[in-house]
Amino acid sequence: MTLSAKLARLKDFIRKLAMLAASRSHYKFILKDWISLKDLNVMGKVLETKRFSQNINPIIMPKPDAKRALVIAPHPDDDIISSGGAMLKLMENGSRVKVVYLTSSDKWSSIDKEGETPASQALEFEEDAKRVAGSLGTEIEFWRYLSGGIKVDENAIKRLKDLFMDLRPDIIFLPFIADDHDDHRRSAQLFYESFKSSRDLNFDIWAYQVYSTVLPNVVVDITDVMDKKTDLIDLCQARKKSRDWAHYTRGLNAFNSRFLKTNRPGYAEAFFVLPAREYLDLCSLYFEHPGEDLYSSDFYKKN
Repeated sequence: MTLSAKLARLKDFIRKLAMLAASRSHYKFILKDWISLKDLNVMGKVLETKRFSQNINPIIMPKPDAKRALVIAPHPDDDIISSGGAMLKLMENGSRVKVVYLTSSDKWSSIDKEGETPASQALEFEEDAKRVAGSLGTEIEFWRYLSGGIKVDENAIKRLKDLFMDLRPDIIFLPFIADDHDDHRRSAQLFYESFKSSRDLNFDIWAYQVYSTVLPNVVVDITDVMDKKTDLIDLCQARKKSRDWAHYTRGLNAFNSRFLKTNRPGYAEAFFVLPAREYLDLCSLYFEHPGEDLYSSDFYKKN
């Protein structure tokens, strides 16, 4: 059975459960919002390509091989949660690492029940990011889009291209195309629209995970820097209001230790790594579809 067929069966199963929920109140469901899940069909086309083997055997690396690295982070702390260990190893190796934060908040609405707005939250998030950068030694830049409102327009594309030309990175870290957050997928779309016609593609993409698993072909053993990584995450005081992200990340990286060839407790970061041109080809299978098929956010559906 193909992946598209499996996804179609899953979609049909969930639809039937939703119908049952109305008539069988003793069934326990948590269904926040019912959408058509068109993105499952689109993602199925991406995952079915011959770029993937059913039995990927990830390469275990001590660190990325790069003198200069650009990290595209949808929100402050996505960089550290996803790639903090790799970034620590790059900095220890004397590499230059620059992080661009596309948003400074994770708020979609104008105000919450505690009176916090995106603007007030952004001040806290940016102070946290500055503390992390000061401890880690990275360069940072804030673009200050609203969460749910990352633009992919002429200005944003030029801005990313200019940043690339200034840094000339050997690798770019960015969210995996299938990561389960609209802002994360939108970040990948910004990269795609910025470089899809470029000929200057002598760099690799390191697609990282935050919420969803990746199809890892590269794993970085971060066992020796895991405590330092969680210390960096703990500097993000504002983020602790929603979740203990250090705990979450330690669990995620422990889960990835299944790729390490050892029976000792360890931690790893998992990446899907491709040359830029091949990753762009992969993105084209997804982002050439209309936004209404890819996103739940109204802004992203229409822009």
